Amino acid sequence: MRRVADIIMDILVENGITDCFAVVGGGAMHLNNALALNDNINKYFNHHEQACSMAASSYAYISGKPAAVIVTSGPGATNAITGVMGAWQDGLPMIVISGQVRYETTAKACDLPLRYRGIQEFDIIGSVQNMTKYAKMIIDPLSIKHELQKAIDISFSGRRGPVWLDIPLNVQSSIIEEDELYSIAAEEKIVLPGISDIEVKELFELIKNAERPCFLAGTGLRMSNTVEQFVKFAEISGVPVIGAALAADVMYREHPNYFGLSGFIGPRTGNFILQNADLIVSFGSSLGFKTTGFAQNQFAPKSRVVAIDVDEFEMQKPGLNIYKFIHSDLSIFFEKIENKSKPFNIDEKWLDYCNMLKNKFTPFEAMKNITDDERVCSYNFWKKFEEYEPSDSISALGNNTGCSSKLQIGTRKENQRIVTSPNCGSMGLDLPAAIGAAIASKKDVFCVTGEGSIMMNLQELQTIVHYKLPVKLVIFSNDGYAAIRQTSKNFFNGVYVGCTPDSGISFPDFEKLASVFDSPYHRCNCNGELDESLEWLCNQNGFAILEIMQKLDDPVTPKVMSRMNADGTFSTPALQDMAPFLDKEEIDKLMLW
Repeated sequence: MRRVADIIMDILVENGITDCFAVVGGGAMHLNNALALNDNINKYFNHHEQACSMAASSYAYISGKPAAVIVTSGPGATNAITGVMGAWQDGLPMIVISGQVRYETTAKACDLPLRYRGIQEFDIIGSVQNMTKYAKMIIDPLSIKHELQKAIDISFSGRRGPVWLDIPLNVQSSIIEEDELYSIAAEEKIVLPGISDIEVKELFELIKNAERPCFLAGTGLRMSNTVEQFVKFAEISGVPVIGAALAADVMYREHPNYFGLSGFIGPRTGNFILQNADLIVSFGSSLGFKTTGFAQNQFAPKSRVVAIDVDEFEMQKPGLNIYKFIHSDLSIFFEKIENKSKPFNIDEKWLDYCNMLKNKFTPFEAMKNITDDERVCSYNFWKKFEEYEPSDSISALGNNTGCSSKLQIGTRKENQRIVTSPNCGSMGLDLPAAIGAAIASKKDVFCVTGEGSIMMNLQELQTIVHYKLPVKLVIFSNDGYAAIRQTSKNFFNGVYVGCTPDSGISFPDFEKLASVFDSPYHRCNCNGELDESLEWLCNQNGFAILEIMQKLDDPVTPKVMSRMNADGTFSTPALQDMAPFLDKEEIDKLMLW
């Protein structure tokens, strides 16, 4: 006879889930106790449930496997939602288990349209069904093995994502015979879609016959743990590779086949290549607006687009013009072509064109005319940072204009990683993401964020201190929310609201804050102090804080800029027409069509 809560922990361990992020609470009392008694699960207790789910997302991105998140009922469960939404949109596995009041005291049990009945009760499953792959309240204790195993299998298969089980106290505490537990039936086993031999042949023929082919590398390559196979295929084929928008660490700038990122924040090289290709083979990209731009009818207008993805619905979005969709899990795709890959005779003129663009345009174009004595340009920070960061560094990014520039630049070397939430883009991701990455990697993590973003989960500084995590924190300070200031300038004649001290929001003295957490602190006031400041940061053992006094006007450059029309609607140019705008004659010369 065993308690259900203890069985839950054993099932997690059996599935290789050995790390858990949690905030304890009465509604999860038996889950918490079982967690404490299980020596095979590493426990990390955050100071907010949002931090738990965000840390679990980062953990999954770095480790390639899910972590568990255990929270209590009511507000404990609702607090975790934003991180779960991020994992849902980014395709990251996560196992969320929430406590719940005794089932007989829930509104669900009495079948009335009550808002709540139990103390700290909330129907969390109703709220998370649209951001999870599977969500269910467990009512029958004997179903726990079946339901938890099913949830884990679903989370880690196909397009990965979070799952959520809500477990009432009376189920957590139930003592049952293990041999009476329900198991998963054979017909419930998950079958993943794969590419056929005919589709392989057709794809290879398309690449062979193309004059200007390119591969578009999406974040799905990371989520499916197939980056290594993709890079090998790209190297053998000789086809130029472009990173999809915000797929910042799928490939690296020093790779000869790689020509940088693309999309709404470019940079220019990748966008010109996409717009001039006659064949684009997309691997694991959802081809959303961030990659195609809002003017989707102008995205690669004369190219055949072949999309390989496990999610068939992404390619059915209105506005996309997909020549051929291959519905396949990327791991199955690469297994299928492993012994069939071959070099393609890529036209030298096309390769010369791609290399010309790579030499002509730089992701650091915003650094023109900067001086040593002015506040720090974020692009200058990242360029200097590359001189000091390890060859296998991990950068966990918050939501700040200084972080957006990194998502244009990408990584320089093969084993460098960037952790962010490219689709959700939540403020407050920074510290939890650094925590998850540090726990998953067991090495130093650079957490780079802005003063606005870090305030959203500032309490997690104590989590870093408590667990002695090797996080080196960089805070860009720019007197508010720089992106909102820029939006106000562009669209509302500079009328600020809630984005500067004068318009309603302010920030603490981070030097004083560092002393509260017993952290070494250093301030970089200008571009001329970057070398000294970065050397100081990299020489610190363990947690340290570097504050960067960022330029107040430090926009993401270049960028596809929308314009507001007189009637309040928006118009957006094609990807090659980025601000600051090039002369029309120059753009025309660079367009091959």
